[in-house]
Amino acid sequence: MPHDDIQLREYRILEGNSEEDDNNARSNSTSSFGASSLFSNDHDSERVQPAEELERRLGLWSGMAIVIGTIIGSGIFSTPSLILAAVGSVGMSMAVWVLGAAVSICGCIAYVELGTMLPRSGGEKEYLDAAYPRPRALLAFLFCLSSIFICSPSALAADSVVTGTYFMYAATGRASGHSEWAQRTIGVAVAVFCTLMHGIFVRGAIRLQSALTAVKVLLLLLVVFVGFATALVRKDAAAPQSFSHAFAGTSTHPSAYSSALFKVFFAYSGYTSLNYSIDELKNPVRNLPRAALGGLFVTAVLYVLSNVAYFLILDPESIRSSGTAVAGVFFSSAFGEEAVGQRVVPVFIGLATLGNVMCGVFSASRIIFEAAREGYLPLDRYLGKISSFQSPLWALSVSCLLIVLFIVTPPPGEAYSFLIDIGGYPLWLFYGLSVAGLLVLRRTRKDLIRPFKAWNIANAVPILVAVFMCVVPFVKPEAAGGSIPYWAAPLSAVSFVLLSCILWYIQIVVRRGLELSHNSRHQEFK
Repeated sequence: MPHDDIQLREYRILEGNSEEDDNNARSNSTSSFGASSLFSNDHDSERVQPAEELERRLGLWSGMAIVIGTIIGSGIFSTPSLILAAVGSVGMSMAVWVLGAAVSICGCIAYVELGTMLPRSGGEKEYLDAAYPRPRALLAFLFCLSSIFICSPSALAADSVVTGTYFMYAATGRASGHSEWAQRTIGVAVAVFCTLMHGIFVRGAIRLQSALTAVKVLLLLLVVFVGFATALVRKDAAAPQSFSHAFAGTSTHPSAYSSALFKVFFAYSGYTSLNYSIDELKNPVRNLPRAALGGLFVTAVLYVLSNVAYFLILDPESIRSSGTAVAGVFFSSAFGEEAVGQRVVPVFIGLATLGNVMCGVFSASRIIFEAAREGYLPLDRYLGKISSFQSPLWALSVSCLLIVLFIVTPPPGEAYSFLIDIGGYPLWLFYGLSVAGLLVLRRTRKDLIRPFKAWNIANAVPILVAVFMCVVPFVKPEAAGGSIPYWAAPLSAVSFVLLSCILWYIQIVVRRGLELSHNSRHQEFK
């Protein structure tokens, strides 16, 4: 049977609802980042089956919980001050958060079409392989390396540093004035702790991760409740000052909005998380749209309401001066200068951001693990190895090392903002290419079944935003200053992607990484 017919037949199996169909789907599914190109120019090669199949255990509600838990991280607790400082006014700050929600929903709709059209784990790797088969595995390779070496570790480093900020807040009772290297040291300890938990205490890590996810959601609900309740009972609330001249001082420079949108999209990132684990989702054709869009919509509503709550209690200048401890200052103002606002609540905010690091370290190590088994990385005998603790300990160690490097290397002063910007740049590059690839597949692969078809506007919006996010960071801002040049983050990201093209030629073409990978050896053994 031709390979494309096998792909279509497998898709029809995945549509079924019966237990027998689910079993058949499991037998045909592959693990995340564990399969070769869907439409490779090497027509003699078949998809490589991974060493172990994944069980479909995620339903609608568990899938939605993963989306919500992955999205909610340090962003909503720390970036509002940076966004307000960039755009200049309360009204425009709120508009940027709403715009971020709208763009994310459009992107999610496009990814739902991709995920239901190509119902396999792997996310962008699968979509880029399908839409751009030549040169073989080039874009998929670039995406994997960018995710492993820039996007994931930079975001986790930012979350780790914010965790240190809030733990220092709880220890000193002050939102600012801490030693930056003390915060980074705590961030390093957080990264090492999460690595050890996932590497050695696997069951305990899963339980802790679930508990911390619950803390994140409850804390965000508390922000909304406290903000609106306090504004109703307190006469000195900041609402009149914040909203009376909402758009006064709004910036008109495009680079300000590029910087702000990177922070907003950092906060909303994670709505594609189920696209990486479709092989573990029951009836993905039905549950992927509901879980992904439902989880994103719930989170977007909470984010917008949380920002309203911040501005109801804090005046704009207080938010600007709070740095990355916006939520801590918010609770201190709401509860007064007492232990609850300055000591207790910051601990829970720190635990919430710790939960995001826990989730991220788990996911980042699996990308390294599966990419190594696929042949995208050297040393696959080590990086693709399962330890006696039933964890990818080598992959976890590499992930931890990369996170630590991103924590300690940026110069003091603007590390958090730099980490968000450098990780967001390649992310948007591959987001845009993936959605553009969806339009390519509509023309070149009309035979593929599409149970969910995104609106044209839903495809156009993320592509246009991706172009904006990739071009405008190179435009000099109005007030170019600080210890890190404005071009440092995008130039570093572009340089890495270009360097990765050379690495692709060495690993895939010269060393024949795909043919000699762990998964290929396992397939031959079977």
